[in-house]
Amino acid sequence: MSEEKVYIIPCSGIGKAFGGMCREAAYIVVNELAPEKAAIECLPLIVKGKKEVIDALKANKIITIDGCTAKCAYTDVRVAVREPDAVFMSTDIVKKHRDLKPEKDILILGENAKVLSRKLAENIAEKVDDLYIE
Repeated sequence: MSEEKVYIIPCSGIGKAFGGMCREAAYIVVNELAPEKAAIECLPLIVKGKKEVIDALKANKIITIDGCTAKCAYTDVRVAVREPDAVFMSTDIVKKHRDLKPEKDILILGENAKVLSRKLAENIAEKVDDLYIE
């Protein structure tokens, strides 16, 4: 799979801490943990139906990351492309680490939210490794 990537599609929950954690985790995966295996794609371009984006997603594995029960990334990818290969929720990492509550400030992620984002990214990177090999 030298030219192929596992596409990470984070939620676009602007103004929400859990959405910010999704995007932060996606950037950690594609820039630090698995840059040769993973890429990020823009959810609005998927919703808009941009042909090049849809074609790339159809030809590769897809992971969605959502920050709330609306599951916009998951739902939009499922409708526009197909069922994602893996689905993550930023709220799940918070449930596993109840001692780390994300701060209320959504403009700049606080320290707890950054730690949670990294833990989420590590889980996603493991899945990227699994999917990249398949």
